[in-house]
Amino acid sequence: MNMKFVKGVVIGGLLVTGAAMMYTEMGKTTKKKMMKKGRQMVRKMGIV
Repeated sequence: MNMKFVKGVVIGGLLVTGAAMMYTEMGKTTKKKMMKKGRQMVRKMGIV
C-alpha cells in the first residue's frame, strides 16, 4: 500500500463523516446541494 492511497482513504473517510453529520443536521431538503458540493470538493482535492 502506498501513502497516497492511505491518505485518500483517510481524507475520504473524514469527508464522508463530515457530510453525514451535516446531512443529518440540514435534513432532506438540501441533500442534492450537499452531494454536488461534496463532489466538487473531492474533485478540487484531486482524490477522484
